[in-house]
This record gives sequence, structure tokens and C-alpha cells, in this order.
Amino acid sequence: MSSLNDEMADVQAEIDEVRERIREDVPQLFDFDVVVGTIDYNTNNNSVTATVEPSSEARTQLSERFGGVKVKMDDQMRFEFQFTSNE
Repeated sequence: MSSLNDEMADVQAEIDEVRERIREDVPQLFDFDVVVGTIDYNTNNNSVTATVEPSSEARTQLSERFGGVKVKMDDQMRFEFQFTSNE
């Protein structure tokens, strides 16, 4: 029988794996460079929320892609990933 500390360590390891996966996978969803910011686990919703901000190069990349138009970016995007169970 495992202790509560062991179980909590296992949960933390799983959350860390999810955070790393989000940091690797989410930027690939965009056609311009982004930086994954804060990643928070919400126990009430069993979900992870991540903020994504355009990198310093994103404005130039988008401007070039759209033929030199002026691009203005002011904010960040927020995504919530809901966990599901396979059991």
C-alpha cells in the first residue's frame, strides 16, 4: 500500500509531464512563434490552463506572411485542456 506522499508525488510527476508536453506541442499549432507562459492545474475541473503569447518575432513573421501588412498584438491567448479518463 502506498502512502499519501507517494501518491502525491506520482500526481505531481504526471502534471509535470503534461506541462512539458504542452510546452512542446502547443507552439506547433501556430504558423508563427509563440511562447507558452503560465500553466496551471485546476483540481476542480481536472484541467490544465495554459497562456500563450506571441514571441518577439511573431509580428515580423505574420507581416511577411500577409504581404507586409502592419500587425499589432496586445494580449495573450488562454487555452484550457480537459483531462479525460480511459477507465
